[in-house]
Amino acid sequence: MPDLLTSATLPRWWYVTPNELHAVTLYQRLGEDLLAMAARDAEVRQKALDILSDRLYPQRLGQVENLLDANNIQEALAHLTPAEIFFLAAEFQKRHPQTETAGAAAKELEALTQQVPDEVNRERISRDFGVPHPAMAYTYSRELFDLELFPTFMGYSSRLMAESWESNNLYWGRLADEKGYAPVMLHNLVPALTRRMVEKIAGTHLEDWPAGLRALRETGEEFRSGRIGVEPGALSIPK
Repeated sequence: MPDLLTSATLPRWWYVTPNELHAVTLYQRLGEDLLAMAARDAEVRQKALDILSDRLYPQRLGQVENLLDANNIQEALAHLTPAEIFFLAAEFQKRHPQTETAGAAAKELEALTQQVPDEVNRERISRDFGVPHPAMAYTYSRELFDLELFPTFMGYSSRLMAESWESNNLYWGRLADEKGYAPVMLHNLVPALTRRMVEKIAGTHLEDWPAGLRALRETGEEFRSGRIGVEPGALSIPK
């Protein structure tokens, strides 16, 4: 929990532009569109699974593959973190630039990339929306690492698990963009929503890392539906 809260309070958002914030949303939407295509197109599915194999251990990858085979797109998405969906979109663009991707997100992202490439490139988003990795990188600089989620153990290894969890800032950024907030509001939104997420985490056993993903999405749904709002420095939760 301390590492998650550090990742929410250390980043500063003064230089994030509306275009960059919207690109964070578009990458996640593009990743979702790619999974929908993968359920219908065997070639796209193999390309997507090859990319995800760099982020998922075999058991999780097999679960996602089986769900795509069954055309169960929503359940497949539920098995992936926002950071993994972002990684899928960014890597797919890099490895398969000639593959035509259906959906508005791909077209919007392509237009932004042509208009303001310095604001929406992967390196800038990694720097602004990444998290610190002091145990792995010996620095508090923010970055998105391309690695699997570490298992949960006690002591030093638990730090590695927390530092490999990179979804929060990307997901909160998407919510802020969808709600029409200015990037500077992330100073209030990110810490407040992270604290709410931490309150909702209820793992059933030590290795239940998906409890964090469930809490993340439950908090997001509360925010989207208006059941919680954000006041300066805190959440407003109706009685």
